[in-house]
Amino acid sequence: MKRWLLPILSGSFVAGVALGSLMTFQSALVFGCLAGVVIVAAVAAFQSRLVVLFLVSGGLFISGVLLVSDTTEQYQALSGISGVSGSGTIRGEMDRGVYDARVVVALDDCGSEACPRESVQLRVDRFSEWSDGMRVRIGPCDFKRPRRFDPEFDYPMYLAKEGIGFVAERCPMERIAAEDSYFRTWLSRARVSVAERIAYRLPEPEAGLARGLLLGGSDELPDSVADAFRTVGLSHIVAVSGYNISVLAGGLFLLGILLGWYRKQAVWLTLLGIVLFVCLVGAPASAVRAALMAGIAFFALLAARPADGLSLLCVAGALMLAVNPLLLRYDIGFQLSFAATFAILISAPRRAQIHYRSWIVGSVMEMVFITSTVLIFVIPLSLFHFGTLSPYALLSNVLVLPLVPVAFLLSFAIVLLGWVPGLGAGIGWLGYGALHGALFLGDRLSALPGAGMTFSGVAAWMVGCWYLGWVLFFVWRNNR
Repeated sequence: MKRWLLPILSGSFVAGVALGSLMTFQSALVFGCLAGVVIVAAVAAFQSRLVVLFLVSGGLFISGVLLVSDTTEQYQALSGISGVSGSGTIRGEMDRGVYDARVVVALDDCGSEACPRESVQLRVDRFSEWSDGMRVRIGPCDFKRPRRFDPEFDYPMYLAKEGIGFVAERCPMERIAAEDSYFRTWLSRARVSVAERIAYRLPEPEAGLARGLLLGGSDELPDSVADAFRTVGLSHIVAVSGYNISVLAGGLFLLGILLGWYRKQAVWLTLLGIVLFVCLVGAPASAVRAALMAGIAFFALLAARPADGLSLLCVAGALMLAVNPLLLRYDIGFQLSFAATFAILISAPRRAQIHYRSWIVGSVMEMVFITSTVLIFVIPLSLFHFGTLSPYALLSNVLVLPLVPVAFLLSFAIVLLGWVPGLGAGIGWLGYGALHGALFLGDRLSALPGAGMTFSGVAAWMVGCWYLGWVLFFVWRNNR
């Protein structure tokens, strides 16, 4: 029973958040009162060692319901504010569009007025130069609530899960250079330097893929390449996700072993690589969450204790939702990262039971097994959110994923050593080969018949039943 204590408690809270995401605060309050009465009655009626567990898990469940419904209502109840002036810090890099760009500012000094707790997304000129960590003074300008343009996509709540409650246009803004955040501006300059060094040694679109691997984000890729990767299920290799960071961790660990290091030394190399990657992409909340999940999965597998990894993953997920309960419903990246990491951990005992005479065959089969398991848990979410499914997703991942750690490490080597005459050119050619191979495979597979199949009518209850069935299957197989 102790083995399942943490998963039960954290799962109760997550289940409460899931249910509360579908309720208003008033209905959640009524539900919480009724559920509390039922829990107290059950505790009074039954004399069992499980009473305390039932009481605590029930309390966590009700807490999850109330927390997310209250947070949702707070954002939905926001109204516009006129004539706002103040100073604050830019969060994240500029999001450049075709005609304009957007930056997010968190205000912390509004003079005699109280600053809004929520950040504001400002529309600025696309040719302006704003970066993460800059201190700026804005206003006066009018803060408006974001509008919902598509009934199928809740844009205001999509921004809310990032802490953004307002949008503003034509807002005067000037930089306060003396107050810039040194660490965050240094990271911003480091990202610019990385992009410049890659461009010096690699042509496009290989340079775009290298930037995507190192800095994260499919916006570094040309539209045609991004569409091809999306069609065959390869977008995750340039997304800041738990799956991507897990692949990176595996590649770095393998590099340490090949260099003749002990496992503990290779683990430190892996940890350093993950931290460096998160810093390079700007350390957004999504990257930190993905790194945490990937780190839990990797080190649990390394210690040959996947059950402990599952417990830690459940606790980590519950803690993330306690800090930001809107993630579960409105952050697709959180859903995919959690599902992929959960798939890797829950299938680990079964993989450990399979032995092959050749380590090469074993490595290939384990990659196929891991990829298949991850796809089983990720595809339903993709169908639910995007309505797309590629029949070549497994094939494309099995073919391309072995190139990802190689391409990443060579791209990183280009950044570090690309300036060295001769050596930099050689690394550039090797990196070009790995990157071009991934691009070539993605392009050819996306051109196959039926690569971009679309589906509609996938409901949330179908996704829930799918996950419940597979979880029960793996639990049954692991306990045989």
